[in-house]
Amino acid sequence: MLTRRSTARAPLAAILVVACLVAACSSKDEGTQAGGGGTATPKTNPDCKGEPLKFTSIASTSGPLTVPSLVREGRNASIAAVNAVNAECALGRPLEIDICDDKSDPNQAAACGRKANSDGSLALFGSSGGFDTGTTAAKLPGVMTAGGTVFDLTDPRSFSSNSGLTLVVGSGSVATTLKVKDNLTVAVDTAATRSFIETAKQLANANGIKLDTLFVPPDTTDWAPVAAQVSQRKPSSIGLILPSPVPFINALDAEGITPKDVPVFTAVTLVSPEVLDKLGTKADGMYLLTQQAPPSDSSNPGVEQMLKELKDAGVDANGADLSPASTGAWANVHALVDILKKLPRSEIASLDQAKLVDAMKDAGPVDRPEIAPFDFSKPAFPDIPALANLRIYSRDAMLVQVKDGKYVRASDFSDATQPFKLDQ
Repeated sequence: MLTRRSTARAPLAAILVVACLVAACSSKDEGTQAGGGGTATPKTNPDCKGEPLKFTSIASTSGPLTVPSLVREGRNASIAAVNAVNAECALGRPLEIDICDDKSDPNQAAACGRKANSDGSLALFGSSGGFDTGTTAAKLPGVMTAGGTVFDLTDPRSFSSNSGLTLVVGSGSVATTLKVKDNLTVAVDTAATRSFIETAKQLANANGIKLDTLFVPPDTTDWAPVAAQVSQRKPSSIGLILPSPVPFINALDAEGITPKDVPVFTAVTLVSPEVLDKLGTKADGMYLLTQQAPPSDSSNPGVEQMLKELKDAGVDANGADLSPASTGAWANVHALVDILKKLPRSEIASLDQAKLVDAMKDAGPVDRPEIAPFDFSKPAFPDIPALANLRIYSRDAMLVQVKDGKYVRASDFSDATQPFKLDQ
């Protein structure tokens, strides 16, 4: 059961959607360090006049919960998308997306919420943060959020474009896809984890896959005994729900277990570029579930447009060096604009929180090539009791595989409750 916690991170779903930390970063975010590939330069369009349509993202861009590469990617991708939207003046008014760094602290998250509540922001965008102190203080709707916090999943004014829980659902389908007979999921031990894995287990069993679990305490530091237990069980596949998979993968390698020999899969949000760098070839062969196409997929027209806009923003972007975090941050901006462009210009000119919520409710299906389709008018999993009442609107996911330390598309988007069709 989901519970509200003001002094700790929200449930496991928040861990599964680390990318939400970087969903949108504006030109006013001066604290984020950007590295390889350059820093996106915000651009204004003097011909796009009027009061900006302002949104705020509450995110951890500093402190222990930060993933630097994802922060950098999200900032660059968001700025590139906002630049393109404003260059076109697609909404008849400038779009402005600010980020407030909660510094991995619930008190600072509350300060971010109060700021968003008072500075004219229409909604929280992309990331509502990981602490309910921020969303409680903001008292704002949430749009294009990451479906990983209590607010995202339960607030009637929250509209998530993706959710880590869809990836949990998809874990059993990956095992079926890989034609393995069983799966051992190694997961951090929380009440939320146990609840969500039980749902995944039921789906796996329905597909003839025996899904077992090995729960580890959240404060585990010695992973050798855990890897030894995995080795003793001799699973035909291994799933991971761990906030930091590096020490465990290293421990598995010491046991002679590698993703090339025993399929290993998890959510792409748990395997950041930093993780790939630390693991090197030990990560090769891993399958990663995602709701955003990898930027290395040059055949995807959405990815192609994103890379062009990144270049226009001053980022020398090589898609093979970027993660799906870039795709998600960029697509959220364009998906929001796609929805708002359906409104009459007169309504955009007077847009307020209530009208924004109505626009989300009436948006209908959103189907962009670079992200999993979603539809705010209906729940994604009415057939799964544990998820039916949660505000999850996207049922699809895709698989990427790690090859030579890079993310490579392995399937198209499809229903996460069904086996994936691997690319040939």
